[in-house]
Amino acid sequence: MVDGFLGIGFWEILLVFVVILALLGPRRLPEIAGRLGTLVRRLKRASYDLTSALTKEVEGTPLKQGENPLSSIKQAASDLKSSLTREVKDAPQKEDDSPPGKAEEPKT
Repeated sequence: MVDGFLGIGFWEILLVFVVILALLGPRRLPEIAGRLGTLVRRLKRASYDLTSALTKEVEGTPLKQGENPLSSIKQAASDLKSSLTREVKDAPQKEDDSPPGKAEEPKT
C-alpha cells in the first residue's frame, strides 16, 4: 500500500521539512517559500499562455477532409519552430559576440 505524497510516508516528509528548516533557518524559510510560490505561479502562467496560443493556432487552422488532427498540430508546431528559428537568425548580434579566432581590430 502506498500512502503519503509520491510514495513517501508522513515521517519521511516530516524529516525533509526538518532538514530544510535546519539548513535554511526559520528566518529565511518564509522568504524562500514566497519565492518558490512566485516561481510556481509564473511557470503555471507561462504553461497556460503557451497552451492557449497553441490552441488558438490549431483551432484557426482548418482541417482538410480526412486529415488527422494530430498532423495539424505537428504542422503548427513546425511552423512555430521555423518562425522562431528565423527570428533568432535575424536578431541583431551584440558587438562582443564575435566568433572565436577573430582578432579585434584596433580602434584609432
